[in-house]
Amino acid sequence: MSGPIGSTPGLVLTDITKTYPGVRALDGVSVTFERGKVHAILGENGAGKSTLVGIAAGSVVPDSGTIGLAGEQYSRILPRQARENGLAIVYQTPALAPSLSVVDSVLLLLPESKRPARRGAAGWLAEHFDRLGLTIDPHALVGSLSLREAHLIEIAAALASDPTVLVLDEPTEALGDDETRWLFDRIATLLERDVAIVYITHRIPEVVEIATDLTVLRDGRVVGRGTVADYSEDQIVELIVGRSLETTFPDKAVAGAGSALLRIEHATGQGFHDVSFSVEPGQIVGLAGVEGNGQRDLLRALSGKGPMTGSMHVGGAELTRRTPKAGAGLGIAYLPGDRLGEAMFGKMSIRENVVAPSLQLAMPGGFLNRRREYALTREGIAGLAVKTPTLETPVSSLSGGSQQKVLLARSRLGDPKVLLVEDPTQGVDAGARVEIYAFLRRLAASGVAIVVLSTDAVELEGLCDTVLVFSRGQVAATLTGDAVTEHAITGAAVRAQTSSTPTVSAVPSGRRRGAWWRGEGQAAVLLALVIALGVATTAVSPAFLNPLNVSQTLAAASTLVLVGLAQLLVVMTGGIDLSVGSVVALSGVIVSFFANGDMGLFAVGILVAIVVGVLVGFVNGLLVTRLSIPPVIATLVSSIAVLGVAQVLRPQPSSTATDTIMTAIGTTVAGIPVILVVALVVAVALWFVVGRTGLGRGLRAAGSDPVKANRMGVRVPRMRIFAMVAAGALSALAGFALYTTTGIGDANTGQTLTLTSVTAIVIAGASIFGGSGSAIAVAVAGLLLETITSALTFLSLSLSWQYWVQGAFVLVAAVIPLVARLVRSRSVSARTRPRTPAEAVAGVPS
Repeated sequence: MSGPIGSTPGLVLTDITKTYPGVRALDGVSVTFERGKVHAILGENGAGKSTLVGIAAGSVVPDSGTIGLAGEQYSRILPRQARENGLAIVYQTPALAPSLSVVDSVLLLLPESKRPARRGAAGWLAEHFDRLGLTIDPHALVGSLSLREAHLIEIAAALASDPTVLVLDEPTEALGDDETRWLFDRIATLLERDVAIVYITHRIPEVVEIATDLTVLRDGRVVGRGTVADYSEDQIVELIVGRSLETTFPDKAVAGAGSALLRIEHATGQGFHDVSFSVEPGQIVGLAGVEGNGQRDLLRALSGKGPMTGSMHVGGAELTRRTPKAGAGLGIAYLPGDRLGEAMFGKMSIRENVVAPSLQLAMPGGFLNRRREYALTREGIAGLAVKTPTLETPVSSLSGGSQQKVLLARSRLGDPKVLLVEDPTQGVDAGARVEIYAFLRRLAASGVAIVVLSTDAVELEGLCDTVLVFSRGQVAATLTGDAVTEHAITGAAVRAQTSSTPTVSAVPSGRRRGAWWRGEGQAAVLLALVIALGVATTAVSPAFLNPLNVSQTLAAASTLVLVGLAQLLVVMTGGIDLSVGSVVALSGVIVSFFANGDMGLFAVGILVAIVVGVLVGFVNGLLVTRLSIPPVIATLVSSIAVLGVAQVLRPQPSSTATDTIMTAIGTTVAGIPVILVVALVVAVALWFVVGRTGLGRGLRAAGSDPVKANRMGVRVPRMRIFAMVAAGALSALAGFALYTTTGIGDANTGQTLTLTSVTAIVIAGASIFGGSGSAIAVAVAGLLLETITSALTFLSLSLSWQYWVQGAFVLVAAVIPLVARLVRSRSVSARTRPRTPAEAVAGVPS
């Protein structure tokens, strides 16, 4: 498959070298990708393919070499530069931040020159999806999407950028046959427009079908290149692995007449209904069909990760509680297709990942036994040829094939009775596939019942004893013995299911065009609690609504609002700031030195306090981003230092403010303190920035997943420094707000505000893991916390009861969003559950 011209280089990589600790990923690699052609990059896992295209896209920095793109030469290139120069990339693991909506993610992926205004972006994106034949809700939340759905969205984003070079890294691994054909049609269209296509895959038939040129990498070096037409499939495989693979699949076991180890009867759940089958010891049963016909939903339900009715027996015992833990107790092991997303601890070592489900074996008596852990890990990976320098290597740094082998090693240690495997060779090279197939067959021979879901009909033919072909949530065909062939599997799927349009259903992100207030449900709940508490307190003590008390409460709330917003910014980027309370105290102390003159001098004092807050935030940012000190440690150190400075400046509390200044800073408008108005204006401005600007998208992406954010073109260190600096400025402003209520410079005030700021963002529904949060909800949370404090003094409660009541309110406010999400999730499941046969006959609507 090639375009009309194909003679002009679109991308030139020259003498690219990249090393990691203990590994030389690329060694002097040079490749030229011509426009109007599909150029396949092939090689085993760990050969350097993804590293090479990562360097071209700017997500990986080379040690040496040059990148030629759009007539310019770069020793290194940033993701944004690559995109602006016409390079679009679809990663093997989609570079979509989980906390963003689809539309926000696509906007980040687009070059600025192609990016529409945010106001009309959702409509523009819906039209783009429609032109591509996709049915996708732009407001769907990325974190709610499957791997397949995320791939489709990233492909659509790449097409929207109108690229001159398109890099596709394992683009079809998560796609079904229909989506693969859809992608190939798009590639054909791009070739007609003279686009250079860089195509990485382990699927050799795809290379033969669509590629013109190929380059083969092995151990970081080019070992072959040429025209695809000059090679047979067997020759390509031999070039990749460096040896001839005489056989790919091990011999199948002779069918026995044993009793079923796994028996499923009338299983019905979301996406499937009335499914019955059994698996004997030593048998491998495959699940096949066009993607989206219920087979994946069934496998997840069998593992306990999805709802299901009907009966399920393991070794004669019925599984009544459908949870992963209950299933594991009966001997069920589940290996999901999304390895890093669901099954593995990416930052933890191979050793820790292998022994994770077998802690009783690894740590008898509950005590750490490192020698036993190593022995169990070596036992687990024996014969699997995991490519790693040591067992302490983080599993996220391994190739896809080695990651899959680590998962298989884990399942072996668990001594399972039933093994459920989803896409066992997704993203795995030809050589590793042979090893995985042999491992699964050996495991089956030991008496394990295995269920395999795969989109590769050839794989199912060579590996499985029986294959169930799904269509519209039911088993459309059961193939056994010699009837298990690629032709039969594909034919049954095609005859049973017409072509489908790739669809992504929406789990609302909380925002809709023209309805800004949607998604602020937590703020509404917190405001209702404020009102309810105010009414209840007034009923007991009418003095609560005394104008003076209301004014003092609102003024004090302004401090909590500002310090909560400061903490929100840092938490949103994946950190935490323990210095906010100290900055508040130092700010109040600084302002107090300027309060004995005129308003001009006092304004200078406020400005000095804010500048100091900015400097503290900047130092925090440098400690976190440049020295890689964890935020909790960096800000704890700075908090101690800042508090020490405040105590040196004001060893004892001091009040030096003139009456003129105290009157000015206590000004109210219609009974509302001006400082609260300032705090609320800041909250609204921050809400707009976070939700409606590119800066806000960058902040949320950086906290949601820094690696993916970097691939999306977000400068993560800059986002974190900005968040720390802004938090310092807001904390300093909070210090001024506190001074307006006390008129005293006291180094010991504000220390409790650090914990209070964390409380505010938690009850406001922000994720403490980063990536999300509402400034409006945080503002209302600050008002609620101060209302609770004020109300308790009017309810004549003892100090212990005051703590109980305050804790109860905070608990209720924090639990409400969790309950709301659970109810919403169950409501969606109920609406999308397929009808059972009995319901269909009775005419019950789906």
